[in-house]
Amino acid sequence: MLTGDLVLIHGFWSSTRTWDRLARLVESDADLAGVRVDRFGYESPKVRLPLSPTRIPDYDDIAHSLRSHLALLDPARPLVIVTHSQGGLILQRHLAWMVHEGRARELARIRAIVLLACPNEGSEYLGTIRRALGFGRHPQAAQLATLVADATEARRTFLRSVVNARAATDRDCPIPVHAYAGRTDNVVTRASAQSVFPNVGSLPGDHSSILDPQFPGSLTFPTLRTHVIEALSATAAGPAPAAGAAAAPSSGATPASSGPSTSKYRINIEGAQGVHIGDGNTQTNTFGAPPR
Repeated sequence: MLTGDLVLIHGFWSSTRTWDRLARLVESDADLAGVRVDRFGYESPKVRLPLSPTRIPDYDDIAHSLRSHLALLDPARPLVIVTHSQGGLILQRHLAWMVHEGRARELARIRAIVLLACPNEGSEYLGTIRRALGFGRHPQAAQLATLVADATEARRTFLRSVVNARAATDRDCPIPVHAYAGRTDNVVTRASAQSVFPNVGSLPGDHSSILDPQFPGSLTFPTLRTHVIEALSATAAGPAPAAGAAAAPSSGATPASSGPSTSKYRINIEGAQGVHIGDGNTQTNTFGAPPR
């Protein structure tokens, strides 16, 4: 049975309830019986009330709290993270922060990421929010601009150290990332949602209905189901051999000595009359059987 946690991160002006319909399908699917649904929530109100003692958190606030949230999950269980809209940018900020802190190895428990209608390029989405708010003074909306330096740097780090990473190090952790656009989304365009990610696609629906499994022709749940099963099945099968690892000897083969080897070269001199072996100023003449 597959085992793992499916972490869902909602978008702008939304809440954890945006995942209700998809979560019910996951929880009722027999093939996903060992998968627990976990929803990460954060404050994203449309406006801040005058004289309110609270403030609207920015991306860094939310990204840091995401780490605290994930730390409470069972570390032995692998994760698949699915985001909608702004949630994808928050996840990227969290991952970039972990990389910059030299803690990328801690991200290895994340086996796949799915970005749904994420405004990776930002501009069109920012324009929509600015029109709705008036002047874009919302702390979260202000960070959706493509030219905001820290948002751009977070995406660059995400691409370099996660999407295109080759091996796990303190500052790199390869994680499969799948980016999907809404086919009729007029808030986040296909170019913005797919950006320069290598694994991309489009799903039926607009910016909101992409999350509605009842939307006519919806493919979102079958797509997520496939990615979850692939990611967690690979985990159940065990890690792949490390690059460059020696293959196990085949049946009947003579295994190499388990002790340390001091030989720099391995040369077959059977039947040779004379062989010159030199390394720098050191020379050895080895003689075999005399010539016939």
